[in-house]
Amino acid sequence: MNYIDKTKLPENISSINDVSEYYDHNINDLITYLFKKTKFNKKDILEFFRAYFKNIINKKIQDDYINLIEKFSNSILPIILKSKYPRQGTYQLLRFIHAVQPNFEFIEMVILNSFSHKKISDILTFSGHATNLLSKDINLLEILDPYYGIKLTKNINIYQKEFNKISVNEDEETILNKLRKTHRKLKFQIIVSIITDELKVEDAAYEFYLLAHCTLQKVQKVAVDLISKDKNFDPNIINDFGILAYGRFAQNLMTSNSDLDLVFIFPDKNQYFQNQKTYHLILSLISQKMISILSSKTSENLIYEIDTKLAPKVRISSNACTLSEFKSFHKNETFSWEKMALLKSELVFKDNNFQIELDKVIQKFKSQTINSKNLIQEINKMRRIGIKPEKIKNNEKRSNLNISENVENKIHWYETKYSLGGQRDIEFLEFFYRDPKYYEIIENIEEKKYFIKKAKMFYFIIDQYVNLTFSNQKPSKLTNQILEKIQKNLKIRDLGSLKLSLKNTKNEINKYLIYILDNKIFD
Repeated sequence: MNYIDKTKLPENISSINDVSEYYDHNINDLITYLFKKTKFNKKDILEFFRAYFKNIINKKIQDDYINLIEKFSNSILPIILKSKYPRQGTYQLLRFIHAVQPNFEFIEMVILNSFSHKKISDILTFSGHATNLLSKDINLLEILDPYYGIKLTKNINIYQKEFNKISVNEDEETILNKLRKTHRKLKFQIIVSIITDELKVEDAAYEFYLLAHCTLQKVQKVAVDLISKDKNFDPNIINDFGILAYGRFAQNLMTSNSDLDLVFIFPDKNQYFQNQKTYHLILSLISQKMISILSSKTSENLIYEIDTKLAPKVRISSNACTLSEFKSFHKNETFSWEKMALLKSELVFKDNNFQIELDKVIQKFKSQTINSKNLIQEINKMRRIGIKPEKIKNNEKRSNLNISENVENKIHWYETKYSLGGQRDIEFLEFFYRDPKYYEIIENIEEKKYFIKKAKMFYFIIDQYVNLTFSNQKPSKLTNQILEKIQKNLKIRDLGSLKLSLKNTKNEINKYLIYILDNKIFD
């Protein structure tokens, strides 16, 4: 039998239809058994587990380790089998044991911590992403202790205290591993709190924001310290640069898998450097080091994806700019959509004179008028809508076409960010609705604004739950428990109604925006 790497096991399986092919007959048999049998029992599952692990565990430790696996499975399977989603839970149990093997200490610790088995069952029946996080670190088991003392209450000190335990005096590899483990631990606690309903999904956004804020705070200090050691300068002379955040991070609307849209902005000069070219090189190295720490993929996985596309492309770096370069870019070079994006940006830190000065500059740019006509032209290019005449049936108006008919590349039904009528279109509408011209032309504007507000929260709740399901690639289908939580939170009775409601909301938002794009309101 061929060895099956854990990456060959789908992160989430909700039904037999999610499975295409495997190289291992035991996996095929298990999945078929789990999702085709109307009833299944612990004895049969243990037999499948035994057959599977017998073929991948080293023969020298095989008997002892399989006995340990059976002891753990005997303890937790009764809980999983009594849960609402035993099939998903049993499959994730296999993935979890596979991911930690052959770690005797981990399995022994899980067995000893029997009081955590209920929460482990909740995690396994929830999603593959949560299972992955748990399997990465034995120390995460303490978070599952019913008496774990740290509760999430929108308190930044909780996060700062954990990161402050990391000393910058250790070697770089040790520092970076501790950073990743600390971030994973705090992220895992947020996710577990959502799973167990200790934390409302709406409130989780702010906890994810606090985590990102404190992570950046520590990474900034680490990066400056590492570069100062390499280039032999006092780290205290470079502590006044600004980090401008865009998107979800800037708006405190982060999800589990949100990336960070960042721009690094430095003073034009530094009195401690006689050669300003050297200073600019240092700036570039610091921003590059921060991005590397946050987004380099290792065995511990990355911390955040970093997006710097909104940064000015200037001579010192593609990731960093001076204040003068930032001013010049936003005065002379930005597109209207970039000006609009700046409206929802925010400085991450406002602690020193330079950051306060920079914030004033940003606020001044935010107050400038954006050419709505130019923005409309840019939106049309972004949306790339090209409907062939034969697709328009019975003289149906373009604004009434279903979203799926407008998009050539099919996306997941639950996608809300880039689909027509999605989050991006809501941002455009929010901008246009601020213009007094709109009040004179469009009927029922207040009703439309209220609808947009509800749609925004509707999308956010779906997004928050969806992003709890996967580590890297979005699933084609959501797990049953994720769907149940979405439906319960949104008070929608079933999956069909959820899909229909989402489709109708997108079509309505799309219709609102197309009215503006087609009727040349701002000419």
